[in-house]
Amino acid sequence: VGFIVGFAMFGAITYLPAFFQVVRGISPTVSGVYLLPLMAGLLAVSIGSGQVISRTGKYRWFPIGGAALMTVGMFLLSRMGVHSSTFEDAIYMLVLGAGIGGVMQVLVTIVQNAVPHSELGVATSAATFFRSIGGSFGTAIFGAIFSNVLIGNLASHLHGVTLPHGFSSADVTPAVLSHLSAAVRDGFVAGYAESIQTVFLIAVPIAALAFVATWFIPQLELKRW
Repeated sequence: VGFIVGFAMFGAITYLPAFFQVVRGISPTVSGVYLLPLMAGLLAVSIGSGQVISRTGKYRWFPIGGAALMTVGMFLLSRMGVHSSTFEDAIYMLVLGAGIGGVMQVLVTIVQNAVPHSELGVATSAATFFRSIGGSFGTAIFGAIFSNVLIGNLASHLHGVTLPHGFSSADVTPAVLSHLSAAVRDGFVAGYAESIQTVFLIAVPIAALAFVATWFIPQLELKRW
């Protein structure tokens, strides 16, 4: 579950700023600010779930509910496009952040609770390791998918449009887009948005796999050190 959560989380965080910069035409700094709803959802649910678990000793339903929210959030992000509003984007990211917050930190508690005290350090580092490896895989695989679908989408949206000399999709920034003709700019933005939508859509069944896996997590009595 930790591997899949890292896979989805780092994949999303990698491509959301790119989406805001190219599709919304904002600066890299402001695109980072746009991620605040995702982080707010993550922090709120992480802190809230920790408080509930410490009081009740029950943790099993948090990763199940979090993985379900994460799956829904990935699907909602796949709906983000050229015509979606900033408010819609914020709600979609809030849902994803809440889902990740319900899984990520709770998993560490579950792992620590399931091992003897002498193995606490090993268990904690192993949980972090799998999440990090998942993020590495997610970034690489999503990057390969994005690069491949972007070629076809740009070819489709820019078909018959004369491109400027030396134009390269790898060098496009909001400043470069602002100097292009309307036809080139609109075609590139549409193709870019569709490519990122495909990435998030492919992430949906991966997140759903985490949801299935969370049902196999047993509820053990919470240890009090």
